[in-house]
Amino acid sequence: MNNNDLIFITNDDGCKAKGIKILNDVAKILSNNIWSFAPAINNSGKSHSITINKNIKIEALTNQTFKVEGTPVDCVVFGIKYLLKKKIKPKIILSGINYGQNLGLDLIYSGTVAAAREGSIQNIKSFSISIEKNSKPTHWNTVKYYLPKIIKNIKALNFNNNIYYNINFPNVEIKKIKGCKIVKAGKRKPGEILTITKLKKKSFFLKIPSERKIHKSAVINEDEYEMNKKFITVTYHSYFSSSENNISKKLSSSLRKIVEK
Repeated sequence: MNNNDLIFITNDDGCKAKGIKILNDVAKILSNNIWSFAPAINNSGKSHSITINKNIKIEALTNQTFKVEGTPVDCVVFGIKYLLKKKIKPKIILSGINYGQNLGLDLIYSGTVAAAREGSIQNIKSFSISIEKNSKPTHWNTVKYYLPKIIKNIKALNFNNNIYYNINFPNVEIKKIKGCKIVKAGKRKPGEILTITKLKKKSFFLKIPSERKIHKSAVINEDEYEMNKKFITVTYHSYFSSSENNISKKLSSSLRKIVEK
């Protein structure tokens, strides 16, 4: 990558989240030209929602950092248009780092993933990144160590920009990572655990917590199974049909070198 390549960062946890600060550190390893457009508040689970027929307040925090009172997709749509007016276009979009893994059917609901999907629709190479949430301290250094290598390797393959990549990191120390695998999205999904709080006779609160059930049916080469085995998992997707052949084989060959044992 060129040190002047424009990297666009966003997330769904909000502009004050720890994850986007770590992502900014990662982006600085890859380039000295970073622009950030992130939601003002947490937008987890907003999927590909976009704001229609309503004004969105946008505040410049620095010359290249913006707080957007909208969804992750709003951030990408606005940010790209803003940059194009300046006659510049992102080379890469990085969305995350989400605090909590996005696996299986989470990809449909995740605002983090949707931002990357929107980037690919706009013909920009895009990545969504998440780290496992558990009871242990978060090993952000594992992401900072491996993510630049993963991005460089994938970018070097020159696949179509309409392919976007979803990357999940197990929450372990650098030395405990077993490898980096190209996998399939599994069957994990939100909404299987519900909490109900009764208010009055005819009303109640319903809440879907971020916790998920562990799918014992998860199998080898699925994202949930392999991440639980301490592999960094990568799935690739496209809203459009892709003309690339042997993508999985090429990616696997490239990323296998990242973790050397």
